[in-house]
Amino acid sequence: MIRNSIKKVELFLVLEIYHIIILIFVGALVGISMSFVGQTGQGIVVPLILLITGDVLLAISVNVLNDFIAATSVAINYVRKKQYYLNKNIIILIVISLISSFFGVLILMSTRLSTIFGWFLPAFIIFLGSTILSKGFPTSETLKEMVHKISQRYLKNKRNNVDLENLEEAPVNRLNTEDEQLESVIKPNSKLFFLLALVLGMVVGLNSGMFGANSGFIITLVLIILYGYPLKKSVGTALILSIIMCIFTFSAYQILGYIVKDQLYFNWEFVLYLGIGSFIMGLITSNFVQKISAKAMGRGMGATMILLGLISLVFYFIS
Repeated sequence: MIRNSIKKVELFLVLEIYHIIILIFVGALVGISMSFVGQTGQGIVVPLILLITGDVLLAISVNVLNDFIAATSVAINYVRKKQYYLNKNIIILIVISLISSFFGVLILMSTRLSTIFGWFLPAFIIFLGSTILSKGFPTSETLKEMVHKISQRYLKNKRNNVDLENLEEAPVNRLNTEDEQLESVIKPNSKLFFLLALVLGMVVGLNSGMFGANSGFIITLVLIILYGYPLKKSVGTALILSIIMCIFTFSAYQILGYIVKDQLYFNWEFVLYLGIGSFIMGLITSNFVQKISAKAMGRGMGATMILLGLISLVFYFIS
């Protein structure tokens, strides 16, 4: 009882100057990361706040709110350049994501999953960043090539080979926009399309609720794989959707925190200093990203993820 009281008091102590500098620096890294592919700052913000406070739920809640600030900052330039596209088929994705996010928060508050925020998550981020840096970020074209190769490998008769040739020669499903056409690997409005939207929506929601991520990176992948978006347009759209996810997830942490734990998970100092770095750097970097190619965006994302993972591991071993 005394230990819990002390922990609550510590959350409201004035931060030291070196804490403020580190928070602004980390926030700036999040702004850079968010600018490329909508990647959350969860892998570095959560370990840092956890190191300072020892409270996992507070760390996650602060990261969600900072992701909201960073995503809003970055989305300004994407929206200004019209690098986004919203359609009715996205509704099922976002609705399932919001429902799953609520249950994700509830699961985290009811179980002991804090170990995932130790070495495993940063190591996974480094691995993913290294893969993107070496192989590039997936596009609708590379995904179509992968589907065709898998089909060719497992075809066992001549009839299937003929079907594959017809598939390659058939016109691709397209969604028209003002600026370009979006090539869809999977036929829109098909049973497979809605099944994948349901499953991937649950992945996005659980990722946000249980791990405190804005899920912008996963939404970007979903928009490329399922909806056939080009990279920049998928990032812009993912940022808009992730803003909605952040607002809902942060609210869920406060409501369920008050009901389940009798505590609100918020600290204005952490949010302020992280937000300063995220907003300013997100605004600057996202303007630069609009001028580079999708290939360069992928490489920049891979390098940033590796850096975030390494810093996160440093915080873990210090603690």
